[in-house]
Amino acid sequence: MEERYTAGELAGLAGVSSRTIRYYDKKGLLKPVSYTESGYRLYDSRSALQLQKIKLLQYAGLSLKQIDHMIESQSEDSVSEILWRQKLLLEQKRNQINQVIASLEDALFACSETENERENMESVLDILHVKDLETPFDYRYGLYETYSQNQQNWFQWVYDKLQVHSGAAILDIGCAHGNLWIRNWTRIPEGVIITAVEKLNSAIDFLEHFYQENKKFLQKDVKFVFLRQDLEHDFPCTCRCRESALSERPVGDAQGDSGHGCTETRREKYDRIVANHLWDFIVDKDALMEKAKSVLDKDGFMLSTYSSYGFMEEVNRLFASIDAGVDYTELTANQESRRKRLEEKLHAHFASVRHDVFQNNLTGITDAKVLTGYIEKHYPKEYTANASMWKEVIRKVNQKIAEQGAIEIVTYAPLCQCYHSNDGE
Repeated sequence: MEERYTAGELAGLAGVSSRTIRYYDKKGLLKPVSYTESGYRLYDSRSALQLQKIKLLQYAGLSLKQIDHMIESQSEDSVSEILWRQKLLLEQKRNQINQVIASLEDALFACSETENERENMESVLDILHVKDLETPFDYRYGLYETYSQNQQNWFQWVYDKLQVHSGAAILDIGCAHGNLWIRNWTRIPEGVIITAVEKLNSAIDFLEHFYQENKKFLQKDVKFVFLRQDLEHDFPCTCRCRESALSERPVGDAQGDSGHGCTETRREKYDRIVANHLWDFIVDKDALMEKAKSVLDKDGFMLSTYSSYGFMEEVNRLFASIDAGVDYTELTANQESRRKRLEEKLHAHFASVRHDVFQNNLTGITDAKVLTGYIEKHYPKEYTANASMWKEVIRKVNQKIAEQGAIEIVTYAPLCQCYHSNDGE
């Protein structure tokens, strides 16, 4: 029979007090496996492991409520994955603090340049406004992370759909800041080579710097190749010599070559191609789809995500219910039409296309500015066109929230797995 420990014995093994063990029991974090005839709590080796996990997550900054949610949901996330996400969160907070400090330093310098209080205030406001515009903050992801009830986030779901295997060759066309990889950093299997392509220097520089700073956390022989290229004019070649040369290139080196003039005769195919929210930025979608298909392995697939829907549709219905005078019916109809045209193109270029949808439930929205802020960030022209009406719209929406409770919105993010041939499916 497996050895049992009393609360005091378990506390001694873990270096905590018996009171802590009882408190965790009360909170439902660490239930006894049995009791003695006298009613004393008994624990086993799995309890000791659970206690160590609780302590580790507390040290990482997670609240007992967050830890309890993980236990109740029976999360299958490994400790390393949980700690990785917490590390990213703390780094984000640190970066935000550093940005605020930098803004204040600039503001203090501006104040020292003049003794006029009004001019000081105007200078400070200008500086803070510029800093706000420069902040690389994605409002959509922040919104989802705050209000989403999903146990699995978008980046985890997309990564799971990618079905990455050890030693896979992956081409990420239009990688942006690389959130798909950063959010799943410790999950990338051994030997995977990811070729990240992006024409915006600031975005790919960010990902390359992140790689250099955090590659020690990757599994064995995982490598990133960084290409600063415009996909429509300079699609990457797949030769091995190019990958080996570029993967060793120091951070900040000049843009990699385009592959033109390469004498390597053996060309590798990619097992996976990622086109994550790319198509709205591509003029000739047909040409790029053909180029992607030409470098895709016959057993591989291109994973393509594109504009989500549901949020603006629900906001539009809400505005109509309060007679807001703001109508986004045409906007949502145009978005739906673009989605259908894109799906038709994918079906035209690939032998087989599998469709899937990520459903996100946003709950607990109690401030109308959350909705108007989303519109301002993502549809600035439409927001500005109704500038004189937002104050009244916010008042009406908040009044409805007060009467009927928090707003709930369901959004849908489509995903396609596009196969080179029917045999690859």
